[in-house]
This record gives sequence, structure tokens and C-alpha cells, in this order.
Amino acid sequence: SKKKWFPYNKGGEYRKWYGNNEYVVNWENDGFFMRNFKDDKGKIPAHAFNLEYIFKENVTWSSLSSYKFAARYTDYGFLYDASGSFADVRTENLYYTLAFLCSAVTMHFLSAMNPTLNFQKGNIASLPFILNKEKIDSIDALTRETISLSKKDWDAFETSWDFASHPLVRGESIESAYYEWEKECSDRFDKLKENEEEINKLFIEIYGMQGELSPSVDDRDVTVRLADKEREIRSLISYAVGCMFGRYNIEKDGIQYAGGKWNSDYSSSMIVDADNIIPICDDEYFEDDIVAKFVKFVEFVYGKANLQENLLFIANALGGNGAPRDVIRNYFLNEFYADHIKIYQKRPIYWLFDSGKKNGFKCLVYMHRYQPDTIARIRTDYVHEQQSRYRTAIADLEQRINGASTSERVKLNKQFKTIQDQAEELRKYEEKIHHLADQMISIDLDDGVKENYAKFQDVLAKIK
Repeated sequence: SKKKWFPYNKGGEYRKWYGNNEYVVNWENDGFFMRNFKDDKGKIPAHAFNLEYIFKENVTWSSLSSYKFAARYTDYGFLYDASGSFADVRTENLYYTLAFLCSAVTMHFLSAMNPTLNFQKGNIASLPFILNKEKIDSIDALTRETISLSKKDWDAFETSWDFASHPLVRGESIESAYYEWEKECSDRFDKLKENEEEINKLFIEIYGMQGELSPSVDDRDVTVRLADKEREIRSLISYAVGCMFGRYNIEKDGIQYAGGKWNSDYSSSMIVDADNIIPICDDEYFEDDIVAKFVKFVEFVYGKANLQENLLFIANALGGNGAPRDVIRNYFLNEFYADHIKIYQKRPIYWLFDSGKKNGFKCLVYMHRYQPDTIARIRTDYVHEQQSRYRTAIADLEQRINGASTSERVKLNKQFKTIQDQAEELRKYEEKIHHLADQMISIDLDDGVKENYAKFQDVLAKIK
């Protein structure tokens, strides 16, 4: 294929039927790098690559589970880790085998064979497997549908490689879109549970265990997600930021830009930020700050007539107090980046340039659009501009304090101290960013987030 990065299955959280597709590895030139990689002592670590089995359609499971055993369907094209075990199944029996491994019968056998949560290949190979040809068609049909339901759930979130668009981007009302999505999730959950119980019933009959096992499935064992208002709104905000950077396009499905040559046509959209620098401020210091751009996104997607109603719904879902724009601003200032780091498992694709705890200056940059002159532009177009605005605000407050009443003076002095602290923090930050700006540092996306992020650690938010 002449490609470099390939899907890599290494287990993951408790999830049945489909999902946990999150990792890639460098398998360029038939895995030359991985197969010849040497450790610090110059030795090639032992690794079973299972070359005769890679890239095949398969059944996989997490060797170490936090809850119960859970098997999943893996499409063509994956390599496997020791923690992402797999069964080399004959194609004609694949769906039947997956259903068996996800059934109550398998859980019954495994709990007797291995009371721990560490499921090795030997445990799975030792399961008594009965291929019932009379029921295979029914089981296959149920399994295919169940995989499809689980895939739709997985693909509804932006970390899926097959993510198309946010599920709330529909209609003119976010509230209505949310309740439609809530029903869709509930229906999917109920249907998947129904399918699992029918699969259990069929295997209980095959194994003659009607008096020993129940086909019923506990809600907590159903691994598709029900809707959650706060989570969905936070994910909508994340999607909006992706649209601002050109990663996503409201009118097209899937990722539109994740490296390569940047097409200037992307920035012609009123949503996409032209210079890949979006400031996050505690006040309206910039016309194109992240709150202004987010409001524009909401207006563009859902219409101007419903703007206030939609902003209020978002603010209520975030749980803040005050005017909707203030709640949204507070979220971006204090919580958005922590959410982003959690979603991307400490490998953020949007980088937060952050002067410190006083919120003197913050801005987001999309890693995949970073250029060697990006930091210089942050310094000259935003940091210097922010410093100028602080000077103006300080001079204005000094004048107002001189002519204010005693009670008003207390309030103004508090504002003065806040802005003065922010200005001082930003002065020190400017020195740091000046040093990096002069270096015109380049990055290679193939080096990954961790290595590239470290190059700018003095001016970026700490990853916790």
C-alpha cells in the first residue's frame, strides 16, 4: 500500500461487539522499523508479530479487563498487540464465534475456568465450542446487526476514525436536536440489549443450559452509550473548535484537514480561522476570540433566529451561572482544555499557549496547521496587542479610581489589581515566547504529539 501508519489493536476498556480502535503503528516497508527497533542496550526486544495473521478480519478482546470479558469484531487491516488478543477464525464462522464469545454461556465457562480478569488465549482456546448449523443463520444475522449498532455508537464521537459529523448538528434548535439524539441512543441501547438477550437464549439452548443460565442482560453490561446532555454539549463545543481550525467542515463528513498542504480555500469560510491562532480571553479583547467564533458557529449552523435560545441551552447544559456568553467564556477559559486532553488521552491536537494562572494570555493553535512562523505571529499579532490593551485598561482604571466614590473605588481597585497582575504575567511570558519565536522551530507530525509538544513546553499549558 506504500502507507506508513496502520491500525493497531491493543485491547482497551470493557466494550463488546465493536470499538476501541484508537492506536496506529509505523509499519512502513513491512514493519522494518518495528521489527528492527533496538532498545537502549542495542537489543531487539522479543515480540511476536504474528505475521501470518495480521491484516485479517478477526475477533479480538482485551486480555486484561477492568470488568468482564468482552469480544469485538475487527475489520481488515489491523496489527495486534499482546494486550489485544485475537482469535483466527474461519471467515464463515466469524460472526457466530463472536456471538458465542459475547454470550452468557462464555461468561459462565470463563468464570469457572479463570476467576481473574486476565483472559489469555489459552482460556479462550479451552472453551467448549459447539457450531450449531441449524442456528448459525439466525445468530449471524443478530450479530451483524449488533455490530452495526455498536459501530454507529462508536462513530458518533470524534475520536473514531470514521466520525462523520456531530450528532447534534441538525435542525435549528440544539434542544430539539439533543432530544432526537437522546431517543436515538435509547432506541439503539434497547435494540442491542434485546439482540444480546436473544443471542444468549440461542446459545443457552445449544448448550442445554436452560435451567442454569438466564438470557437476561444487565443494563451496565450493554456497551453502547445513552445520551448525556452535558457530555454531548461539551463534545459539540469540541466539534465547533475543530470547524474553526478547518479540521472539520459543517457541510462535509469526516476530517477535512489533518496535515499536508493547507488549502487557502479552507480559510475562506466564515467559520475557519485564517491564521490558526484563536485567543481565549477573560474579556472581549479580540473580535475573533474563541467565544465570538463559537457564537458565530452556532448562528451559522442553527440560524440567527434561534441564537439566544441555543446559547441558553448550551449554558444550562454546562451548568454555569450568569449570562450564556459569560458561562461559555468561563468554560473555554477554565475547562475546555482539560476536556480536550482527556478526550485525546494526553495527546492534544489543539495546543494551548498559556501565560499562567492569572489568565494574562491564552490562545489555541491546531497542531496540524502549525508553521515555523506561528509563534512569531502569536507574539506580534496577539501578545503585543494584548499588552497594549492592558496598558489602556490600566490607564483608564487609574483615571476612574481618582474620581470614584469610596464604595466604587474598592471595586475598581480590585479590577486594577487583576489587570495589573495579568499584565505582569504577560510581560514575563512575552520574554519566553520571544525566545522561541526567533528560533522558527519546525515540527514533523510523524514524531507525534508528545515529542513535538515538549519543544514548546515553556509556553504551553502543562498536561496533567
